[in-house]
Amino acid sequence: MLVCAIAFIAGCGPVAADRRDADVIVIGGGIAGLAAALEAERHGARVLVIEANSVPGGHAVMAGGFALVDTPLQRSKGHSDSPDIAFRDLMVWGEDADEWWVRHYVDSSRTEVHDWLAELGVKFSVLLDTPEDTVPRFHFAGGAAVNVVVPMIRAALETGRIEFLLNTEVTEIVRRGGQMDGAQTRRLRGDGKHMYRAPALIVATGGYQNDLDLVLKTWRTDVAPPARLLSGAGEFARGSGLELAERYGAARSRLDHQVTFIDGLPDPRDATGRRGLLVQNPVAMWVDATGRRFTNEAAPSKVTGEAVLRLSPATHWLVFDSAGAKRLQIRGAAWLGRETIEREILGNGALVKRADTVQLLAETAGLPVAALVDSVERFNRFVEQAVDTDFGRIGPGSSATPPLPIRKPPYYALQLFPMTRKSMGGLVVDHETRVLGGAGQVLTGLYAAGEVTGVAGINGRNGGSGTFLGPSVLMGRMAGRSAATLSLGDKVLREPRPASTAAATAVEPAPAAKPTETVDLTPLLAQSRPGYWHFEKSHVVVVERGLDCSRCHRDGRTPGPAVTKPQRLVQLGSCLTCH
Repeated sequence: MLVCAIAFIAGCGPVAADRRDADVIVIGGGIAGLAAALEAERHGARVLVIEANSVPGGHAVMAGGFALVDTPLQRSKGHSDSPDIAFRDLMVWGEDADEWWVRHYVDSSRTEVHDWLAELGVKFSVLLDTPEDTVPRFHFAGGAAVNVVVPMIRAALETGRIEFLLNTEVTEIVRRGGQMDGAQTRRLRGDGKHMYRAPALIVATGGYQNDLDLVLKTWRTDVAPPARLLSGAGEFARGSGLELAERYGAARSRLDHQVTFIDGLPDPRDATGRRGLLVQNPVAMWVDATGRRFTNEAAPSKVTGEAVLRLSPATHWLVFDSAGAKRLQIRGAAWLGRETIEREILGNGALVKRADTVQLLAETAGLPVAALVDSVERFNRFVEQAVDTDFGRIGPGSSATPPLPIRKPPYYALQLFPMTRKSMGGLVVDHETRVLGGAGQVLTGLYAAGEVTGVAGINGRNGGSGTFLGPSVLMGRMAGRSAATLSLGDKVLREPRPASTAAATAVEPAPAAKPTETVDLTPLLAQSRPGYWHFEKSHVVVVERGLDCSRCHRDGRTPGPAVTKPQRLVQLGSCLTCH
């Protein structure tokens, strides 16, 4: 009987020592992993993307825009930008950002990110100004970044040389002869195990902000950790990439550099009480546990974030009236909509306090009555006089959305908590995205890109707008080139293949069609199953909104998992149903 180290994974029989399942393995199918896979393939590599979710795309499908420099959109709107201006902006905002990576990104974002994505059919059409930029450079492709991710997935499927292994987690990276050699995996649906071999591996597993224990363990030392901390990161942002590389002594840095939002509302559908929803209301007043205002609510996030995190306790309340309720914005879950927000959040007394007088609102929310009444009256005077003498939210020099007076019952108070979001620290990489060990040595065959590296310190200690997605694309492409070069040697394509022309189509929602089969989803959603996270989240929305199966399972395809390339291409049209 043949016994070998991987017999229990690969099955019975001998395994060739020089077997190669792919030229490059990419661990994680988010925006950095997709960019890496596409770039490696364009340089001649056969690529295997291993993704724990049922679909690629990662948390980027729910993210926003890209910080891009000197683009046609900026010029069309009369804005003059340059890498030098962007470099100064990012260095000032980030405070301790990595100078080399910032310089490289601002010099490369136009060609390596904007123009490359444009080749895939991405069209940036919206440009926003942000506090950290002296020139507007926050670009959106018509909405959420799903409009960027879907064309990338489509391009990957069209190549025929990029294979996706979904519902699969990597349990171990394997090294042989001083070089990375492959990945051991476990299927989340059925627990099957297998070994995949490649001489170059790219870790693109995202951040660690959904691991609250790790977040608190690495919390910054100058501010006490909040008594209650919610998770607002992606479901799979659990730091798995850090653990995989740790076995080989991979260095980690800046783990205390974290983007922590301060406007998290406990998700009423999360039984654990750990998940948060992002709440914003540009016309509301903020008060602390004493019932008093404590900051300019319209100040940049680095100002308001510090103000909340330094409160004791680190929590605050949004206070507004019935007119202000119309400006309430809540995001962070596919099930959110006008009716569900009204029913499950505004109508939920455990989350939102509601009363016909400010006095009763204070009593209901557990806030000091006299202090809250005085705060509301003073706030209303500032609104009416158009001058905020306490914090400068209203008055000369302020460009913020004018707040509304709080006078029309019913009155509302929402208690919000700090909420994790993005990692600005992680694996240490060199300027070729090679993962480095604790002594600065290169871990041959191992690369990393995106948030698993804290996007290489580009943000410093303060996360910026669009400075995660854009740098993740750049790092992914760099990692793809480096890994392909190592794997293929002299056979690497020095002149990369052109982008797939089939990918250059806009993201369109799936049209309604005559159903071919109806499936009863009730038993499938009765309890959570390993490997079905995305299925469950998306199909809860289908049931609640009364959508027909043909909304997503169209073109005559029977409802069921998308397995073949044509099925997955058709499936892409359904992404906008939820996102």
